[in-house]
Amino acid sequence: MWHPDDFVFEPGQTPLTSLKFLVFISIVHLALTFALEIFMNNRNKPINVRRIQRYNNLLIGIFSALIFVLINTIAYRDGRFVSLDRLICHRPTPKGAYALLWYIFYLSKLWEFIDIYLVILNKTPVLMHFRWHHQTTPSVVLAGLLGDVSYEWPTIVSNSLLHTFMYPHFADVWNVSKILLVLGASQLIIGLGCSVYGLLVGCSGSFYAQIWGIVMYITYAIGYLNEHFHIVDRFKLLTSTYCRSSKTL
Repeated sequence: MWHPDDFVFEPGQTPLTSLKFLVFISIVHLALTFALEIFMNNRNKPINVRRIQRYNNLLIGIFSALIFVLINTIAYRDGRFVSLDRLICHRPTPKGAYALLWYIFYLSKLWEFIDIYLVILNKTPVLMHFRWHHQTTPSVVLAGLLGDVSYEWPTIVSNSLLHTFMYPHFADVWNVSKILLVLGASQLIIGLGCSVYGLLVGCSGSFYAQIWGIVMYITYAIGYLNEHFHIVDRFKLLTSTYCRSSKTL
């Protein structure tokens, strides 16, 4: 009988993990997003998918909670908590159940494309940060998976914990806006911090995957700060004010 520890991840060979597939699905998602937006802009009323959206949010929340529990349980079983170095820097390539869970986590990022579609069908404005994050997250996770980046544990834990609270919040199960603000910031700090640390210290994993992770986390941080603190708008205002002041001199 097959057991999760029998799972063997083969980069590019395991279903839906080739770079060709990633490029293809990213283009399809982008095209479908714009097509839906054009379609809905020509409609006066939204399409009622709120019940579907609520169930989808609940399922992702439950799934994220399971990922959070399982990733910690299996990491403990595999001795990842013996030291900080083994936890986030130098460790054997994950195999068996841990590798399977990492792979499933990657697939869940494709599942989250549905978020965008449902929001558009509801005629709810799609935040650029939300759009960009969902568009690019599969590439970040897959790059880490293919490149065997060593700090997958803290990034999976921080993301699954955030989604455990966030998606039920979207489903109106609870109102945890302040908690989401903290968890969102924590996820960015952990992701960007581990990426920079891994590169500086020379942790295990592909150099190019680490660079890609850093670049993407920087864009996510800018989007997060702009969403909550309007830093881009403030920067534009500051720049325009400076330009006007320079002209008057």
